[in-house]
Amino acid sequence: MLHISPDGPALTVKQAKILDDEFFQARPLAYFSARIAALLNALSDQSTVTNVNATGFLEALGDAELASILDHGESDRDLQVALDSVSVRHHAAEALVRMLHAVVVSKTRPGDAVCVWAAIADGPNSLHTVAQELAEALNGDTSAFARAFFPASKAHSSEEVQAFGIAWAWVLRSIQLLTDNNLTVNAAHNKVKHGLAVRTRDDVRIELLRGDGPIEDGTIPLSSFGPDKSIVIFDRPMITYLARPYPPHKQGLELVSLRIDPPAVLAEGWMISWVYASLFHVAAANHGSTPEGGLAPYPAPRTGPTPAQLLENSGAAALGYRGSVTTSPDQSFEPRPSGVFFPGFFQEMTIDFENVTTATVVD
Repeated sequence: MLHISPDGPALTVKQAKILDDEFFQARPLAYFSARIAALLNALSDQSTVTNVNATGFLEALGDAELASILDHGESDRDLQVALDSVSVRHHAAEALVRMLHAVVVSKTRPGDAVCVWAAIADGPNSLHTVAQELAEALNGDTSAFARAFFPASKAHSSEEVQAFGIAWAWVLRSIQLLTDNNLTVNAAHNKVKHGLAVRTRDDVRIELLRGDGPIEDGTIPLSSFGPDKSIVIFDRPMITYLARPYPPHKQGLELVSLRIDPPAVLAEGWMISWVYASLFHVAAANHGSTPEGGLAPYPAPRTGPTPAQLLENSGAAALGYRGSVTTSPDQSFEPRPSGVFFPGFFQEMTIDFENVTTATVVD
């Protein structure tokens, strides 16, 4: 319990110090690293939960045996990891952007003492507002991010300067994840945390054939697929959700499917959390908090990868597909074209649902 009590409507200097003294004892990089490690372990560990390591869980339920309580298969676990990978990445992105907003943009309310924890808690609800205010502040003060990222009174090596550029690229990637209006990735995260209104699958593979389709006997040779013969759209777990593009409540409902490669998504989440932890350490040092265990260490500089390099190294095919479900109630908005998003470009695509055919791939 914190030794703090109300002393009027404004946050006092004493209260602000107590709050930030507590807040800055956190270890954010360790937190995200632990979550990522658990998900990576889940991908590789095929062991099942036993009564021994679920003792507290069973006691809480009032059951003596696990029996069929936690029934699930390997596919179920893989889908859970895919979904949670997106959540971890998005959580890290929002933590980073809101921390940067708090130290670069936020102004204390009249009468309040400066408090980073309160600035984050009282920040704008809308991520679009956060991103817009942050962009305006950073464009108006080109050294603001450097002050937030680099520890004070320290000469910077060439490696650290390079790390600064890498960090800035991941700030931009975080903002894109939170505000992109094409695949509306932020909506995917929201649909996960607000009722699990998503569908995950790992049994769908979609490729576009460059050559001929099924032959007369209803088969397609396996040799018809491969480099320069077909274009891979989905070959990993996919998350499908319903969303309306920004601005909300004015446009029609869209159905979006994201291709999720969990290791690559988790790598993105870690790079974003590395930048966040750097900002967190600098803000804590500027606050002057000296907890008994010391501040969480300033992370070692990273000279890569950039978001583009990580995407390229992961061999990503398509990023996702977007299609319209309903038209807009506001007639001034036309339905957005359906199609597939690849790294760097959008390929409009109309699917002929009326003339679907089936075929069997044969070797």
